[in-house]
Order: sequence, then structure tokens, then C-alpha cells
Amino acid sequence: MKKDAILRAATRLFAERGFGNTPTILLAREAGVAEGTIFRHFKSKDEIFRTLIEQVRNQLRADIAAYVQSRNPTSGMETALAIARAFCVFVRKNRMEFGLVFRDASSRYGDDSDPAFRAIRTMYEDVGYLFYEAILQGQADGTVGAAIHPQDTAAMLVCMLMGFMRGVHFNVIRQTEVKNDMIPHMLTNIALMLSPEASAGPQAAGLP
Repeated sequence: MKKDAILRAATRLFAERGFGNTPTILLAREAGVAEGTIFRHFKSKDEIFRTLIEQVRNQLRADIAAYVQSRNPTSGMETALAIARAFCVFVRKNRMEFGLVFRDASSRYGDDSDPAFRAIRTMYEDVGYLFYEAILQGQADGTVGAAIHPQDTAAMLVCMLMGFMRGVHFNVIRQTEVKNDMIPHMLTNIALMLSPEASAGPQAAGLP
């Protein structure tokens, strides 16, 4: 379908060149359609961007759910770690698609009138809610510290993962492992952060 060809070409061009540096005439040429055809399928270039972000969000949600189900975690801690690993694997596997989020989406942050920003925020919220449920499960089964604030900690985990993978994506973070994979270390640190022993509260750590 021509619509799918437009979306495929837009994914590659937006990720490689950036949204602002991709004129619709170039997009049309790469998709093998007339420029007017683009606007028969989409009201604007912004709508193409929003559609791509929503596709990434929906696929991320589906992939995390499938991975967690395949791991069959038996505790809240195991569920949280499975969510974190699934997220990182998804970003690495869909590097070009996630480049949309890392490259151009940040310029839209905070603009509630922008449908693309709302789709990005929902992506964060989706993953955050999965962590939230896992933390509650872990507190109930004793694998996650009772002093941890579920909602705030879930939000911090999402931001940490997004920042970590963004750094890897743009080569800001230089991975030191021989296999060029910091994910196991990150999962270890998440487990330590969530563990009952490490979450006795700020007073136990000497913090105000």
C-alpha cells in the first residue's frame, strides 16, 4: 500500500535526517509516490510523525507484554527486571524506529497541544504503569522494599531507561564490556535499588 510505503520511507528519513530536514518532496521520492499522494493519506507531515510514534508505542507495549509472558516471572522483582530488559532489547532491535523518539520527539516535549507529544507521554506512562504494578506485586510478595514509593520509583525507572538507551543510541555512553553490553549491569543495579535491604528509607542512608 502507498500509505505503508510513505510510513516506511518517513521512518528512515526522519531517523537519519531529522523531521525538519525531510521535505515532503524528498519523502515522496523515497516512497515512490507523487507528493500530492502523501496528503491524500495524511493531513500533514506532523500527522505522519504522530502516526509513526504511535506505531512505536503500540509495538513496544506488545513486545514487553510478550517478553514478560515468555519469562513467566514468579515475583514482582522478576517482573520488573523482565520489563526493563524487554524495553532495552526493543530499543536496540528497533534502532531506526526509536531514533524518531530520540532525535526529534524531545523538541516537542511539554507541548500538550501536540498530538505527537501526547503519544510520547503515553508511551512513558505505559511503561511506567507496568513498573508500578510490578513494584506493588514485589512489595506484596516481599521481593521489593516496602519503603519504596511505587509511583515515583516507576517514573524514575522509565526516565533512567530512556536516558540510558538514548545515551547508547547517540554514542554518548561508551560501553566498557567486551561484548559491548551494559544491560546486565543495569539490571543488577535495578535489582539492588528495589531490594528490601537497600530501600529501608532515606533516614537509614543518612539522608534528610
